[in-house]
Amino acid sequence: MVRVSGNMRHGIHLLFLSAVILAVSTLDLLVQPLNAQALDATPAVTDVAYQPIRTESPRETFESFLRISSELSDTILQYRSDKSIALAKRLGVLSEQALALIDLGQVPAANRSERGNDTLMVLLDIFGRIEAPPLNEVPDVENVGTPGSSTSWRIPTTPLTIELIEEGPRAGEYLFSADTVRSAPRYFRGIETTPLRQPVPFGSWLELSRHITGPLVPLWVERAMPSALNIHLLDTPAWKSLLTGLLYAFVFAIGWLVRRLMRILEGTNPLTRVLLRSATPLTILALVQVVVPVMALNINLTGRAADLQSQLQTVITYFAFSWLFWLSSRAFFEWLIQSPSIGEKSYDANLLRLVSGIVGIIGIVLILAFGGQELGLPVLSLLAGLGVGGLAVALAIRPTLENLISGFTLYIDKPIRVGDFCTFGGQNGTVENIGIRSTQIRALDRTLISIPNAQFADMQLVNWARCDQMLIQETIGVRYETTPDQLRFVLAKLREMLHRHPRIDSPTIRVRFVGYGDSSLNIGIRVYAKTREWNDFFAIQEDVLLRIYDVVVGAGTSFAFPSQTLYLGRDDGLDKEAQAASEKQVMEWRKKGKLPFPRLPEDQQEALADTLDYPPRGSYEAGGEDFDAAAGAERLSAASAEDEALEGEEELK
Repeated sequence: MVRVSGNMRHGIHLLFLSAVILAVSTLDLLVQPLNAQALDATPAVTDVAYQPIRTESPRETFESFLRISSELSDTILQYRSDKSIALAKRLGVLSEQALALIDLGQVPAANRSERGNDTLMVLLDIFGRIEAPPLNEVPDVENVGTPGSSTSWRIPTTPLTIELIEEGPRAGEYLFSADTVRSAPRYFRGIETTPLRQPVPFGSWLELSRHITGPLVPLWVERAMPSALNIHLLDTPAWKSLLTGLLYAFVFAIGWLVRRLMRILEGTNPLTRVLLRSATPLTILALVQVVVPVMALNINLTGRAADLQSQLQTVITYFAFSWLFWLSSRAFFEWLIQSPSIGEKSYDANLLRLVSGIVGIIGIVLILAFGGQELGLPVLSLLAGLGVGGLAVALAIRPTLENLISGFTLYIDKPIRVGDFCTFGGQNGTVENIGIRSTQIRALDRTLISIPNAQFADMQLVNWARCDQMLIQETIGVRYETTPDQLRFVLAKLREMLHRHPRIDSPTIRVRFVGYGDSSLNIGIRVYAKTREWNDFFAIQEDVLLRIYDVVVGAGTSFAFPSQTLYLGRDDGLDKEAQAASEKQVMEWRKKGKLPFPRLPEDQQEALADTLDYPPRGSYEAGGEDFDAAAGAERLSAASAEDEALEGEEELK
């Protein structure tokens, strides 16, 4: 099996990505010149001069439309018998000129071309059935703009209107109105049974347009189609809809194959991985923007099928752009993270990844908003004028915003960082990632726990990675048969052992007799190990516990355990002499009125104050005064001695 080094693998990945991008660019460059050469293939036809359209008045607009519709109908009839590239180009130019006479501003941008072509065919059908009014009866430049003149003109006996455009880039021009785009199909259905005045071998221009195909589809293909495939499906022949569906299936299949291939070639380098993943949206964009338009032009969908195809193309395009923007944002920040000054798992790296996610989400929202606007959804208007509705939106996305803000809080406050071992909600684990929505923690059983940032930020967090030393705290019990001096020996030897230990912090050593248990004399041990690593900590703790065992056994005592000891013997009763002495003393206190209950008299309290020998007689610290200043003292406050002195002076004043 051949092994490839990491650098060579990354080089192969980048080389393959470059090849994909080069292939996409080459395809785009090849298709456009081929189309241009094909369209210029017949100079005799393409050299025909096109008259400009005029829209200064209703008469100019109507006259331009009648002229273009006449030329367009003649060209369509020629194209039916001679599907040349040149005639296809002429049809395209005439259609563009005719569409320029129609106000399509209220039609979604994604459907504008298809809806305009359908409207154009309907207008050809209408004026092919009714008599157009004489041009001298149509208002001219001299009749518009004068006081009392109308800004619109309705064609007699029809709902079709030519009106002045008052706003937008075409303000001041007279065009077939947006109402005409909506009302023309209804009006045509009312006169559809009226035959065309022009002798043609078909009954409707609209019906003929549904069967026309592009120059790359031979006539014999159209004529060979069975009748079952020529039935209308979404206002277009079924075979066209099926062929378009297969085309999009091909696009998705290619995208899926590229994605699978990129997954196979992915390495461990985050930047290379993101760049390779970008090949999928790039491939989809190339196919949708180059191949699909060429094929759709030659298939020539009409009606609802054309609208659906156009909307689908727009949706795929904007989703692919969103996907590409997300990956580009990640690639840019991963490139920054690869800087030598930023570690792969450092705080800055994870913060940059969080920022890249936020930038990516904002970019995706904006791209999809523009896509929705092109589909006819008033997304940008809604975003600009949310008003009171913004409150409902804010409430709806409140959890998402809370998680986002909490994620920033975790980075700014830094209670934990990626790689820290922490305790949270009764569980332990190592932080692996702090994302936009949630934090991922690897538990001790190697499962991955995902916690929403808002919930995680509100938890009580114990960050073990921030401790400078690690606590060893134990309570041991020795048997009640242990004598007081024997217990003192155990305490002294335990303190000596801990002070001698090189991995124990001497100032933190505390070994004390802490109480009487049910079955034991309890000794509390609390020390800090000089380590910040778990395995080392458990090794130190193990060593300390074994040495404690040696000290207890070496002192001639042993560890206590819950037990009961039964002593058989004669009961001698209480000490009668000590009892009589105690009762006599209490009787004297009572006679003299000095019974110390409920408390000692003040003069007796003053006489007894500080008379007990502590530290006990024989201790090296006996007679000492400032116990708080002794080595290893643990203050309850970090206030300095100077601060305490100042406080004392203020109290005296």
